[in-house]
Amino acid sequence: MTYTISSNTDQVPAISKNPGNSFVWYMLVSRLILFLLFQGLIALLAGSWEISERYWLLSATLTNFAGIILLGKLFKKEGIRFINIFRFERSSVKKDLLIFLGLTLIAGPVVFLPGKLLAEFIWNDPGVPTAMMFGSIKPVIAYILLLVFPVTIALAELATYFVYIMPRLKVLVKPIWLALALPVIFLSLQHCTLPFIPDINFLVYRALVFFPFATLIGVSLWFRPTLFPYFAILHGIMDFATALMFLIDFS
Repeated sequence: MTYTISSNTDQVPAISKNPGNSFVWYMLVSRLILFLLFQGLIALLAGSWEISERYWLLSATLTNFAGIILLGKLFKKEGIRFINIFRFERSSVKKDLLIFLGLTLIAGPVVFLPGKLLAEFIWNDPGVPTAMMFGSIKPVIAYILLLVFPVTIALAELATYFVYIMPRLKVLVKPIWLALALPVIFLSLQHCTLPFIPDINFLVYRALVFFPFATLIGVSLWFRPTLFPYFAILHGIMDFATALMFLIDFS
């Protein structure tokens, strides 16, 4: 038996049911670790951990580049072209688009409400995490990241958890629901090191704040993998808005 990333077998080649000694487990924790490693490198070059905390968008972008390279190599070993996973399923595009538009109506409160509620619960002030994360950085870097960050994260993040990891975990773990739960959990947990600020309240906030949205994406792609390119585009648009936050102080 084989399974595919997409329902269109002409679009994405079938994957072996026995991945063997794959990089699935490394990839599951890779972004969590790489965020921290790149932040450490920035801290070393800047001579300050506090400065590195402000440049978390840069450490995320470097992680995205590393992730794209890794995914490209891993997919190539299985005879899959990395770019093919972003193709739209033409046979179901109308239905996919309709379902996705419905999910975007749910996504709004799922994305923004948990952050407000968590910040109120932890700090009694929804503005605290924003103040901790969005410090001043060099305008030139901010403008570069405004373009590069959303594009690279759209290519790297959801592809890692839900196109590479999740289908392979389906044949590696039991019970099978862990194949959904683990990518969702680690997609949420990775934010603990983006940026890594050694404050327990902030770490708890970052670990939990995106869990509802990660669950929405994971469940949607579990039942309808052809929605992946739509979510990838949405993710890039959302993170363009995030990158824009770094320019507010310069306007």
